[in-house]
Amino acid sequence: MLKREHKVSNISSEAIFAIPAMKPSRVIVAVIFCLFLMLTDIKYGSGAYLRSLSYDLIKPVTLLTRIPGNLIENSTTFFSSRQTLNEKVKILEQENLRLEAINKSLEKLSIDFNKINSLWSSASIDKDRFLISKKNFLSSNEYQPLLVLDINQGQNITINDAVLSEQGLVGRINNLGFLSAEVMLVQDVRSSIPIVSGESSLHASLSGMGLGRKGELKFIKKTARFLEGEKIYTSGLGEVFPEGLLVGEVVSISDPVDSEFLKIEVSFSSTPINRDYFLIHAK
Repeated sequence: MLKREHKVSNISSEAIFAIPAMKPSRVIVAVIFCLFLMLTDIKYGSGAYLRSLSYDLIKPVTLLTRIPGNLIENSTTFFSSRQTLNEKVKILEQENLRLEAINKSLEKLSIDFNKINSLWSSASIDKDRFLISKKNFLSSNEYQPLLVLDINQGQNITINDAVLSEQGLVGRINNLGFLSAEVMLVQDVRSSIPIVSGESSLHASLSGMGLGRKGELKFIKKTARFLEGEKIYTSGLGEVFPEGLLVGEVVSISDPVDSEFLKIEVSFSSTPINRDYFLIHAK
C-alpha cells in the first residue's frame, strides 16, 4: 500500500447522510401555533386545563394497568391474612383452654381452702395438737373400710391418734408408714369406742357395723335410760380418744324380747366418703 493513499486530500467530501431542510411555511406555522398556545395559556390558563384533561384521559388507562398488580397484592394479602387469622385463632383457643384450666384449678383450690378452713375452725380445743392431712385412698370393703391419709416425715403422729372431720370423730390411726397412715374408721366392725351420752350421761361401748350402716351400743341393760336424739361423745376412757369428741346420735331404741339387753342404734356424725381433708389429733 502506497503512502499517498492515506492523505486527507484523497478523502471524499460528500455527505453520507443528508437531512432535508424544513420548509419556511411549516416553520412559520409552528411558531404561530406556539405563540397562540402561549398567549391562550397566559390569558385563559389553557395549559392547566389541557393538563387536567390529559390526566382525566390517562387516568382510566392508569387504573387498568394497576388492576393486575392490585389483584396480585389483594390475593396475597387475603391468603396471608387468612393464615395469620388462623394462627391467631389457634393461639386464642390455646389461651382459652389455659385460662379454663387455671379457673378450674382456682375453683378447686378455693373449695379445698374452704374445706380446710371449716375443718380447722372445728378444732376448738388444743389446736396446737392437730395436724391437717389429705385423703389418699378409701377402700371399698364395707365391713372393714380402710382410710389412707398422706402425712409428712417429721410429724409427731403415733398409733391410735384420733382422726376427725369438722362433723366429728372419723377413726384412729391403725398403722403408720413413711408418707401415709392407715385409719380404722368408727364404722369398722372391729372398732369399739367408749362413749358417754350427752343428756343422760350414761357410759357405753359403741361398735361399728360397717360403712354406711348404723353403729350399736353393746350390752346396755334394759334399765338404762338412753334417749332418742341425744348426742354421743367420746368418754376418754381407755385413753385412746380424747374426751368430748362428737361421735353420733341415738336414732332408735328397741327392747327385744329374746335378749336381756336393749338394742340402741347410733347414726355416726362423720363419714369419709365425701371428705378430702382430716384432722389428726397428735398425742
